[in-house]
Amino acid sequence: MKVDLADAQLWLQQREGIGAQAVIYDPPYAVGTPVRGKEDGSAGSVYAPFGFLHETLRASRNALKPGGVVFVFSDWRRMHDMAYMASTVGLRPSTMVAWVRTRPGTGGMFRSAWDPILVASRGVPESRDRAAIRNVIEANYPTKRTHPYEKPEEVFTHLLSRLPEGGLILDPFAGSGVSGKAAIDLGFEWEGADIDPTFAIEHVGLYGSKP
Repeated sequence: MKVDLADAQLWLQQREGIGAQAVIYDPPYAVGTPVRGKEDGSAGSVYAPFGFLHETLRASRNALKPGGVVFVFSDWRRMHDMAYMASTVGLRPSTMVAWVRTRPGTGGMFRSAWDPILVASRGVPESRDRAAIRNVIEANYPTKRTHPYEKPEEVFTHLLSRLPEGGLILDPFAGSGVSGKAAIDLGFEWEGADIDPTFAIEHVGLYGSKP
């Protein structure tokens, strides 16, 4: 398994028509402050992160097979925007999954202990079967993370286990590649990219020698 050193938008655009089963979409969604960096062509303007998110969602849709899905990770404050942007690029908001944690984070009146995950699909979403699986994932952050925004493997295992077996999973914001380990262990093909050379280079082969 390897993580490509690449800009997410360009990387996804190069995969248009590839027929992926799913895209793991976990970008820097810029709640509170504008996204700054390579993807921000407007020097930190309010519009810039929306433009980046919109175009990467469009590219995600174009990389999917009919029935493929995008798993959209976002803070609750940005999720309504994500759902709207998904609908404008030909993705159908299909359902929402709640990722719940027993170790709460920061907060004022209430401490944060859950996040939404939007499931948006290209047409009618394909599912492995009709099993009665809850739209709730219970998993805590790892106590030691190799990436600042690393998600627990159980989150990806729960999501990907609902998809037809053997398809291609794309992760344009792969970070340490945890989604890749979950995908490969479930029998999927996986391709990932990250713009940070620390994670695109140092974490190549982190989870073993499987391709």
